[in-house]
Amino acid sequence: MTWNAETIDPDWPYDLNATRFDLNFPTTALLVIDMSLKDVRFSPDSSLARAYPAMADYFNDRIETLVIPNTRKLIELFRANDRPVVYTRNGTTTSGGGEATPRLRRKAPGQPAHDRTKPAYDVDPRLASTPHDLVVDKLTSGAFTASWLDHALRNMEIRCLVVTGVMTDMCVLGTARGAAELGYETLICADACATLTERAHTEGLMAHARVFGRVDDTQDVIEELNTQGECRASHAPH
Repeated sequence: MTWNAETIDPDWPYDLNATRFDLNFPTTALLVIDMSLKDVRFSPDSSLARAYPAMADYFNDRIETLVIPNTRKLIELFRANDRPVVYTRNGTTTSGGGEATPRLRRKAPGQPAHDRTKPAYDVDPRLASTPHDLVVDKLTSGAFTASWLDHALRNMEIRCLVVTGVMTDMCVLGTARGAAELGYETLICADACATLTERAHTEGLMAHARVFGRVDDTQDVIEELNTQGECRASHAPH
């Protein structure tokens, strides 16, 4: 079923507040948020899985059945049309992690920092970047905060962003809202994102859809982009 904010919150004044726009493929980039190996699965011995096993199962299942397959579809479409694919990775640049936001350091006191020398910091191989892709390392939830992402996208003449990744209500929403504040037309793919609960996922999407940008499912985005001129559909296996 196509994701539709107006069926979730029918009383909201979308006609006055919602941001409407059409994607323009020549000025659109795909932004894949924090799909590093350390962020796409809760292992059975993780603190969350031990405390909330059903929550970990929900998240892991959504990543495997929706987020990875749908993000791959989008990556293949963007690459088939020579459009930019941009990745973010969330962690630290040093082994101590003292440069990270204090809020993030407090979440894992005494634990080793997730620095970029560790294999788990890399993007999941199923979504792996190529030398042609932009990879932005960030110390904060929102990818536009204290990074060079905005500078790079403007140099690439990007005006629209299609956003996927984790977590929906944290780094994805923070990045999408930051992009909207900077003037980008920003669309979150509802079925290519995940967070810890379905309610938190929906609330994150609604926070964006009410005011800041669009939310649609992956197939709707693909169909919209495929209607534009010389767009080449991807035929790569999923």
